[in-house]
Amino acid sequence: MFKIRWDKEFNGILLTDKTNDEIINPPRPVFYEELDLLGFDRYWNYPKSREPLLWAIGRKYYYKGLMVAEANGGNFFQSPSIVISEEGNKLSLKPINIEKVVEKNKKALFVLENEAMDFVEHTYRVYRNKIDLFVVSFSGGKDSQVVLDIVSRVLHPDDFIVIFSDTTMELSHTYEAVEKTKKEYQKKYPELKFYTAKPPKEALEFWKEFGPPSRIHRWCSTVTKTAPFIKLISELYKNSNNNNKPEILVFDGVRKEESSNRASFSRLANAVKHSNQTNAEVIQNWNSTEVFLYLFFRRLELNEGYRYGLTRVGCVLCPFGSNWSEYIVSNIEKNIINDYLRIIKKHVNSLGLKDEEKIKEYIIGRQWKKRGGGEGIDAKGSTLDFIFSNDIFKAVIKNQRENFLEWLKVVGDVLYKEGNNKTAGELKIGNEIFPFEIDKQDDREIIKFSNISRNIIALSEVKKVLYKSTYCIHCGACEVECPTGALKVIPEVKINMKLCTHCSNCLNLARRGCLVAKSLTMSKGASRMEKNRLKGFGRYLTFGIRNEWLKDFLSKLELWFSDNNLGNKQVEGMKAWLKDSELLDNNNNVTELANLLSKTSKLSNKIVWEIIWINLYYNSSVCQWFSKNLEWDKIFRMSEIIEMVSASEESISERTIKSGIKSLFNTLETTPLGKELKIGIIEKRGRERVVKKLGTDDIHPLAVAYSLYKAAEHIGRRDFTVSELYRRDFEGGPYKLFGISRDKLERILRGLQEDKDQILRVDLAADLDNIYLRDDLTSLDIVKIMRERVK
Repeated sequence: MFKIRWDKEFNGILLTDKTNDEIINPPRPVFYEELDLLGFDRYWNYPKSREPLLWAIGRKYYYKGLMVAEANGGNFFQSPSIVISEEGNKLSLKPINIEKVVEKNKKALFVLENEAMDFVEHTYRVYRNKIDLFVVSFSGGKDSQVVLDIVSRVLHPDDFIVIFSDTTMELSHTYEAVEKTKKEYQKKYPELKFYTAKPPKEALEFWKEFGPPSRIHRWCSTVTKTAPFIKLISELYKNSNNNNKPEILVFDGVRKEESSNRASFSRLANAVKHSNQTNAEVIQNWNSTEVFLYLFFRRLELNEGYRYGLTRVGCVLCPFGSNWSEYIVSNIEKNIINDYLRIIKKHVNSLGLKDEEKIKEYIIGRQWKKRGGGEGIDAKGSTLDFIFSNDIFKAVIKNQRENFLEWLKVVGDVLYKEGNNKTAGELKIGNEIFPFEIDKQDDREIIKFSNISRNIIALSEVKKVLYKSTYCIHCGACEVECPTGALKVIPEVKINMKLCTHCSNCLNLARRGCLVAKSLTMSKGASRMEKNRLKGFGRYLTFGIRNEWLKDFLSKLELWFSDNNLGNKQVEGMKAWLKDSELLDNNNNVTELANLLSKTSKLSNKIVWEIIWINLYYNSSVCQWFSKNLEWDKIFRMSEIIEMVSASEESISERTIKSGIKSLFNTLETTPLGKELKIGIIEKRGRERVVKKLGTDDIHPLAVAYSLYKAAEHIGRRDFTVSELYRRDFEGGPYKLFGISRDKLERILRGLQEDKDQILRVDLAADLDNIYLRDDLTSLDIVKIMRERVK
């Protein structure tokens, strides 16, 4: 909240609300333990005092406002190099008079303290009748220490509890800090309750089963921290109130300064981590210096890890950790780190690297943190393969870890009969029934479903159940997603059908429905056909094509490239849309279609968008997927669509899928394709956007003709039946693209037959529903006819 400048007289710092040239980035105090670890005792004399000796900003060290040294490099296997500045030669350091520093900053600290206490008090008053449980999330680090102090001075100890989330990957200093804090507070507030949330297994065991966590597969946070936290809350509250999902408010120590992602967090946020959880960030705007000064001011317990130079004291090893933290932890927690390094080295061995130096280079280069697939991870013989044939969907599971029939209950009602290693049954979802068979053969099961391929949502959920059955290790992550308590996964999966509502929360936990499956399974290379179909799914960079952008382009054409108000990324996204709309060619040249649409000033905006949507179906993979796979007269959540694409198109990344769907939603929201043509009306429901795919009969007859000629050019024939236009597998056409009713379409077709240009011929009498297109016309000719008629 405050700015900082050096107090050179006392080798301290001053918090200020004034701006001047001496403002510095927030420094942290530096203790003798860090100096000893880095080897500064070779250059300087200093006492082994409890008080800090100097300050650091990043990896530069300051004494009385002067930069006296810098540390460079360092990792698991190498020490950082020390560079002493001219001002730092042969220093004799004296302890900082912290009491004096605190005294000079006391007014600013009072402001910080009072604002935070007011926030806690106000939050409690607003939420006390809406919340079942108030919780202080305590990590043993500096931020949570400050939050606990502030909350405990505002709320009565009966009004909240404290939970330490023990990931089992904590520093030994963290366990010491937690125990000391617990004893101190229980002396002051005997009524205050401390609890510890732990995962069902040691993190080290999960590393072996999941594989090392990476920046892509960050399973560790959910499995070792979030899920145990929520499970403990549910158990505590259930024991006293017979309610498995209490509404909770968590006071935490998240600060904006810590990352760009956290900078965007709201101070009070509902359902960020769980639907029943509100997070209150007590010291959100504090900087790290203010946190340290407050600890000194209030004489609070300081985790010893900070004395060795750690800026954060979370897990001993993290895929987001820096080389600096890895160097420090590998020296102060050698035994723990070596256990995890052995798993990483085993993983590297499995990838084919055997040379010890090459392995070190791999680890130093942080390659293990970039793992995207299951390469090198031992799945202990468990495999899953899918086979599609006509209307039959077949799955082959080898060495499955859980009961498929038990997991299948979360999808719908299951009836089955077993006998002689064979099972015959039915899965009922709503009004639909999907027959299935299970054939058990030694170490594998062959599971076959009939007719499920035509229902993409049902197929998606069954595939997730198959992944869960194959790879489940009972981590407990999906259990806490269950809103009714119907699901139990420890020691084995059990579904209480009296409580299960088939909400799919447990299936939507991860891309394949299971964190282990996501971590272990490798992305399969797409076939050439799949690559062509999926090409460019996220090419619009999350931007939609907006109505005003299109009007601007059509009014300027070539001049638009040098005369538009879009940012660089918006221009790139817009160019991708224009190419897929066939208004630009691959070399960014304006097409004949663009010229035709541009020169016809009387052409309605709605007809232009009808033509563009037809072209997008054939050129934009995201628009084609939307048109092919989502039925008319239904409502879909954005998250549901992302899950459906993810389950049906495993050859593209989740990030690409989200980007493409966001682009499409933005297009529908800002163009006549949405509310006017009703291809997809975007609405906000709660915290999420949904799309209502309704369709319309109000389509220009020449746009209907354009869609038919476009389909003919795509599939290679010029005669259709009306009936086949309404088949799911027909590539394009006015029904798939606009949802037009059959009666309205037939009236339009008769009108086009009577048209002076005789655009097409139809036989719609008796049982005949044939459509014949002219051999001498193209889809572009239809636009030319359109232009001539509106001159």
